[in-house]
Amino acid sequence: MDSIKQVIYKAAAGEDFYLLMGDFLDEFYRSDQAARQQMISERPADTDGGRRECLGFAASAAHKLANDYGLDVPEWVFEKRCYLYDEPYFACGAADNLRLLFMYKSPAEFKHRNLFVDENVLSRV
Repeated sequence: MDSIKQVIYKAAAGEDFYLLMGDFLDEFYRSDQAARQQMISERPADTDGGRRECLGFAASAAHKLANDYGLDVPEWVFEKRCYLYDEPYFACGAADNLRLLFMYKSPAEFKHRNLFVDENVLSRV
């Protein structure tokens, strides 16, 4: 069972963050409540590699999943390192009207960290 902590660790080692998140979400959705809580609870290590949005995205995802599934929101998601203060991040390199759409549609847990994504960012097919 992969956790958010493992996703960040593997991404810092060079693996694709978004593929790792997809695998994590697949596992999360087929797990029971206790396993789900465990998967989001462990604090990811500080990493000095990877893209700046990865930890913020992971924190936003953990926060939203906790809210959506009645889990305890982990304290680590509110750490300063999980926020993008310098400039906003727009998924897909969004520009112009797509930026406006993402600003409107992003889940609150992502907006809160200055990340703007599609409203179904955590959905799986």
